[in-house]
Amino acid sequence: MKKKSGITIIGVFVALLLIVVVLGVALVQKYSSNKERVSPEEIAPVAEGEAHVVFWQEIYEKKALLLNGGIYLDFDTVFSRINKYFYYDTEEMVLTYTTPTEIIRAYPMEAVYYSNKEKKELSHEPLVTKGGEPYVSLEFAAMFSDMTYTFFEQPARVLIRTESKDMLALKAEKGTVVREAADIKSRILYDLPKDSVVWYVDAGTEADAKFVKVMTEDGVFGFVRKKDLGESYHRSYVSEYEPPVYSHISAEGKVVLGWHQVTNTKANGGLETLIKNNTELTVVSPTWFQVNAVEEESPILSLADAAYVETAKKHGLAVWGLVDNFRIAGRDNFDPVQNSYVILSSTKERENLMNSLVAEAIRYDLDGLNIDFESLSLETGPHYIQFLRELSVKCRANGLVLSVDNYVPSAHAAYYNWKAQGEVVDYVVIMAYDEHYAGSETAGSVASYGYLTNAVDNILTMVPKERVIMAVPFYTRLWTETKENGVTKLTSEALSMETAKVELSRNNVTPVWDEITRQYYAEYEKDGATCKMWLEDMQSLQEKLSYIRKADLAGVAVWRLGFEPEDIWSLFRQDVLVNE
Repeated sequence: MKKKSGITIIGVFVALLLIVVVLGVALVQKYSSNKERVSPEEIAPVAEGEAHVVFWQEIYEKKALLLNGGIYLDFDTVFSRINKYFYYDTEEMVLTYTTPTEIIRAYPMEAVYYSNKEKKELSHEPLVTKGGEPYVSLEFAAMFSDMTYTFFEQPARVLIRTESKDMLALKAEKGTVVREAADIKSRILYDLPKDSVVWYVDAGTEADAKFVKVMTEDGVFGFVRKKDLGESYHRSYVSEYEPPVYSHISAEGKVVLGWHQVTNTKANGGLETLIKNNTELTVVSPTWFQVNAVEEESPILSLADAAYVETAKKHGLAVWGLVDNFRIAGRDNFDPVQNSYVILSSTKERENLMNSLVAEAIRYDLDGLNIDFESLSLETGPHYIQFLRELSVKCRANGLVLSVDNYVPSAHAAYYNWKAQGEVVDYVVIMAYDEHYAGSETAGSVASYGYLTNAVDNILTMVPKERVIMAVPFYTRLWTETKENGVTKLTSEALSMETAKVELSRNNVTPVWDEITRQYYAEYEKDGATCKMWLEDMQSLQEKLSYIRKADLAGVAVWRLGFEPEDIWSLFRQDVLVNE
């Protein structure tokens, strides 16, 4: 019996030993780390001819193309993430970039680009297409952008850095590894030697609180145990990119610009009468040029006149020829909105228009061009800004002042992009009138004091004051309200300042000062109708000019010459515009 009992004890001991061994193995397996490695091909698989894209510590949703030794990103990505000044003409398949002195163009499948039409060789094509979509070479984009990039193989990936940035970095305190998941049982992606640096991506969740998500310096994403890393610290990437500096042509002293409405060649002869006793005016802008219908042979219609320019300069005036997009005499079927889109969205048509305008300016010895493009559609906005960028290059090269007329800043016209205009043109002109216009549903002021002050304040958030000209009206509107079958009908007509005074005198009406609009207001009955006027006169203009003076803007413009009494010009003297 004793012998049998000893055997039993030994058996129990062996069994316990086996249990301990099994448990030990299980514990070792549970708490020991996985040594299995992920092959380079498995880390982030990508199709042949493509590469992953990483912007800083962000894996981008789209892939780069690898073609003929070049790395390409789709145009939308280049525009939105790298450089918003690239422009692509979808119809003509032309990539354009403008600098202060160059208009740079590239075409598909040509290993060259053209700077002001001069051919420049490249190692590979700056522009390719795939499935009809444009792709831009990173090498080409980097020539003009605040961007650097590095390419790595296995897996194919390109790391892109744009602008200066402050990032969180971590240093390995000892040799460790980067794993594919926040778990020591996950496979190894990357060896991380002591003192190597990784970029912080994400601290993780409670489930993986012992790990931190990082990106290695060569763009591999994974997880590292926190205890193997030091404290995070800020590490700055400082860009060495120097943005282009746009030069601007500025007038001496404050600008006082008067628009001269010229609708036919005969009207050119009226300049002498308009300016003969005027010593305050510095610039005259005749409405000479009209954008022609796109199907016509000439891009513009011109009323320019050499004798006019000679007269203006004899009186010490600069001449800025105005071009508008909204009128062609005798063309009832002319659609200025669609015509403007067709011309401005076409590289070829823009080029023809710009060359014609600059040629006319040179031919007639003009000092500048004044662009008055109105009623543009939302979809035309980007093409309009590109037109101004390109035109500014040509004007700068020829010593021509480029000024652009604009509505007062508002949300519904934001696609006129006043900030972008202010970067490239010499003067941004704000037409601070037509607060109420011929088609308005209610009667009201053409240009109340608040309308102008808001315009001044808003534009100065986008354009430097030395490039802002504020335009004021020399006219008012006579509003007439009549009732027919209980329905009120509203009409109006524009009156010059003198004509408005005569109208009130003829009807024995004395206007009263309105402190809100800071204008004299008149209301009276005539022929069964109610007439209303918010007058522009010496006092209302003095209020406006005082605010312009305090804002220290580049100057003032007026619409239009011939609508004013002679004594109004005393308000525009240079000492009045400059001093309190």
